[in-house]
Amino acid sequence: MKKRVLTLLLAAFLLVPSMMACGNTASAPDESAADTAADTAPAETEALSDYDKRQLVSDDLPESDFGGQAFRVLVNAPTVEQYSAVTFEIIADELTGDACNDAVYNRNIDICERFNAAITMSELKEPWIVCKNAVTAGTDDYDLVGLYNYMSYQVINAKALLNWMEIPHINMEKPWHNALSNNNATINNTLYTICSDLSITSMTYTYAIFFNQRILGDQGYSAEDMYNMVRDGTWTIDKMDTMVASMYVDTNGDGKATTEDSYGFGYNQVNPTDVWAAAFDLPLCSVTEDNQIEVNFMSDKTMSILEKLISFHYENPGQVVLPTQYDEETYFLNAQLAMAPIRFHAAYSKLRDMDDPYSMLPWPKWDEKQEAYYTNADDKFTAFGVPITAFGQIEFVGTIFEALCAESYKKVYPAYYDIALKGKYSTDSGTAEMVDLIMAGRNFDFSFQFGESHFQRLPYLIRDLIVAKSTNLASKWDSIEKKMWTAIEKDLLPLYGVE
Repeated sequence: MKKRVLTLLLAAFLLVPSMMACGNTASAPDESAADTAADTAPAETEALSDYDKRQLVSDDLPESDFGGQAFRVLVNAPTVEQYSAVTFEIIADELTGDACNDAVYNRNIDICERFNAAITMSELKEPWIVCKNAVTAGTDDYDLVGLYNYMSYQVINAKALLNWMEIPHINMEKPWHNALSNNNATINNTLYTICSDLSITSMTYTYAIFFNQRILGDQGYSAEDMYNMVRDGTWTIDKMDTMVASMYVDTNGDGKATTEDSYGFGYNQVNPTDVWAAAFDLPLCSVTEDNQIEVNFMSDKTMSILEKLISFHYENPGQVVLPTQYDEETYFLNAQLAMAPIRFHAAYSKLRDMDDPYSMLPWPKWDEKQEAYYTNADDKFTAFGVPITAFGQIEFVGTIFEALCAESYKKVYPAYYDIALKGKYSTDSGTAEMVDLIMAGRNFDFSFQFGESHFQRLPYLIRDLIVAKSTNLASKWDSIEKKMWTAIEKDLLPLYGVE
């Protein structure tokens, strides 16, 4: 086990800079502006930046002294570079000059000083299993557990988590709580895992279409041309299909289309494949006002989508299937892909070393009639839960968690969003516009939390059929529909008190 601790001693307060690393930044697309304006007179806020406005939003937490008590967080131990952002949500070991790192560090210092507390983090493989085992044994080891969103079902099924709606000081109306995700995951006023600005991966793991400006320029498309397609509503799957088809280059000259060549578009058919349904405004499930679950997946449009995607993936010469997960980041970095579906996280990590200028677009629409552009976050973004064994210190847990969320909204989110994503790694002002548009279209479907169990892989159905090169949607649906409804009605809804 790897354990990292931030403790705060009074003598250290004078030595730690309290200034915010990221400074004043541009506006981010969330609920902050309206909420902040209501708290401050218009004349006073008119000239303020979004960053300054964020600082004015009170967390409404009572002043408390917890006597140095440790807030114990369990997260998944990173196994590969792509997952490392999960641990950075909680702890930064020291000031480094990096805006994102220093924002996390200063956030924790401020909270520990304010409440006389400490923040500790344990990194273990499969924290969902560790949490279940601790609850079964009755051991009070952790106050908070960070889960991959798609693995939430493991601890919810085990009845190992408290209901966030019953935890003191958690104000779901505050702008640091992700209403898009939380509202979709709340049934019968019960929410077992929460998404907030502490879950920075809900932003950094959001998928966009990255494009190489040099390669597209050689094909006659400037960055502004691409942005204008988006603005005009003509950036559709048909348009991308046509563009990609002419972009294959036999780089090694062997007369064979291999992964050593260059393509218009490509990726490994795992996580990015799950975005297509959201991008084409194809809903999976929804929760009704009377706490029932509706599955809205099957339709004539669903079949048309699958047929289009099979053709795009296997008949378009400019599209390539890559061998391993997240290969698209490496191939894009090496200029072997003109466009690729990539998470924002790559802008902070792998693409730091990219030579060619690049930018981002939303995923294409299904057709020009579609009202907006939509996307998903990788299903590994962090959802936080409180083990039931932490009930004895629930006042402490609620206070520190809410403070972490509020200070992440004020300090950490702007550093990641405005500086690292929209500023430091982008090459033109259009990038910032596109990033805002992408974020405004994020989709958080509840079915992903139970996709591997009760929903019988419904969120991955398009993925599975594409990988299988199959358009046999009706047969696949028939094989899972009855099992899915039985699991939902007999097992899932009772977890939320719905009989």
